[in-house]
Amino acid sequence: MASQRLRDYLGPPSEDASEDIPSNNLGFVDSKLNVVELEIAGRDFALQQSPGLLNSSRKTGTTGAVLWKITPLLGAWLASSPKLLSELDVLHPATTVVELGCGVAGLLGLLLSKLVKCYVLTDQEYVMRYLRENISNNTKAVKYYANKSKRSDSRRATSDEGVPKTLALDWEIDRAEHLNSIIAPQDSIDLVVLCDCVYNDFLIKPLVQTCVDVCSLRGPDSHTIVLIAQQLRTDSVVELFLETMMEHFDVWRVPEERIGPGLGSGSGYVVHLAALKQPSRDREM
Repeated sequence: MASQRLRDYLGPPSEDASEDIPSNNLGFVDSKLNVVELEIAGRDFALQQSPGLLNSSRKTGTTGAVLWKITPLLGAWLASSPKLLSELDVLHPATTVVELGCGVAGLLGLLLSKLVKCYVLTDQEYVMRYLRENISNNTKAVKYYANKSKRSDSRRATSDEGVPKTLALDWEIDRAEHLNSIIAPQDSIDLVVLCDCVYNDFLIKPLVQTCVDVCSLRGPDSHTIVLIAQQLRTDSVVELFLETMMEHFDVWRVPEERIGPGLGSGSGYVVHLAALKQPSRDREM
């Protein structure tokens, strides 16, 4: 069970949902730019975003229209193949990753899809056009190499090798089972990623329920681990989210010495790992 693996590496899970809320001025990378250019892990990215959509009156949310500051920091840490996640056996070439609320940039999927078996980017339908354009524009080199490959072995590259998959998934109305349309039922779901998704108290229950449902897709003996990286904004929202998570999950805050640069103490960001609670009989063994 994933929860026992986390206990072995990180000790007992957290029991306190409170977090220190710093006063740092954090938020968007640059909400006025139509294209954000970044260099991460030796790769260059040009990511389209939509300042107009961000500032629109769309009732069901606009925060996914631009890139947030925490995402490049988390991406750089994950792309370094951190020892913690390797030890937990959730980040390796056979891994399947599902990201919830990825936004238009899809940066984490672009960074990690070449390092894992399958990376699925999900968000509401309104971000899909921008997201797919960003994937296409930032994976052309991969596609060109694959199409021109003259290798004759049985593992010959295909045009979508190393390219993240996309799926429209709304936490409030869509079912996690939709993931089975692009992830083979026999494949595990090893890691679920939430990057700066916790900002609206009305969305906490459907978000947590979606996490539960995704982690349960492969049966009661789930090995799925959830990674939550977030900006510490409003104490009441953060605490409500963690309290709601703790109803279903064992939750650990990633220790300072295990976290990537820019995500540690005083940064205004925090990273948690979570796994579905084990049945009480398993805890007693």
